[in-house]
Amino acid sequence: MKTCKKVPSCRRLDNVSGRIRLHGIYRVRLGKRQGQRIWLVDGARVVRDIYPAFIMGGNDQRYRFNPDDDVWIDNRIGIEELEYTIAHELIERKLMREKLYTYERAHTAALCLEKRMRSRDARRAKQREKTSALPVSGVYRCFLRRSRGVKIWIVDGPKVRQHLDGDFTFAGHGYKYDFIPKDEIWLDSAMSVEQAYFALFHELNERLMIARSGDYDSAYPEALALELLERDKQERLALHHEGKLSAVKFGVRERGYRKV
Repeated sequence: MKTCKKVPSCRRLDNVSGRIRLHGIYRVRLGKRQGQRIWLVDGARVVRDIYPAFIMGGNDQRYRFNPDDDVWIDNRIGIEELEYTIAHELIERKLMREKLYTYERAHTAALCLEKRMRSRDARRAKQREKTSALPVSGVYRCFLRRSRGVKIWIVDGPKVRQHLDGDFTFAGHGYKYDFIPKDEIWLDSAMSVEQAYFALFHELNERLMIARSGDYDSAYPEALALELLERDKQERLALHHEGKLSAVKFGVRERGYRKV
């Protein structure tokens, strides 16, 4: 194994000078969008071992070390930033690849898209507030999606703890908390995007079990067991994916490129 004076020896360098084998970077697979594999990655490890300025996310047009057709989402960001960051990376990649935009130009366009999305979500949250019976305003932050017939909302966790229930942590549903509608799951805005993935997985299963049996005491440990299995599954998926990847280069691109 070769080492290079310019990079720490903890990096797994290939036998080709200046390249690195990705190891311990991938965390959770979120599926595909626009033909791109969306992955949560260990942002702290990317910063330490690959690129100190990495934050929020990345794509294969901007970063030379980002494998083709993978979009990276930094697992340190909050859940409220997830959809904006995915949308940002996808449009940035598209503009750099198809129109050969510079990174700065594509990045600016992506920020404009984020701004429109944030305004839309703020309007939707405000509208939801009008129909709620909550004793405090500003709880709803943004709508995430529907899953299994349940509406998933990101809410202001600190505000919920201050005004509704001091024990609300990470997530909750209407079969656990009487202030949450039965057809909703709330995700704490203070939670990291990686923890939110598993918290939502847990809540969806727990809610379904309680809806069927009415027994929280048995539903919680069963949902927890399923969550642990999902964590093991994601670890295996990450290791398998990294095992298939070729060594990558360091650095960034200032302008997009088209694959030959």
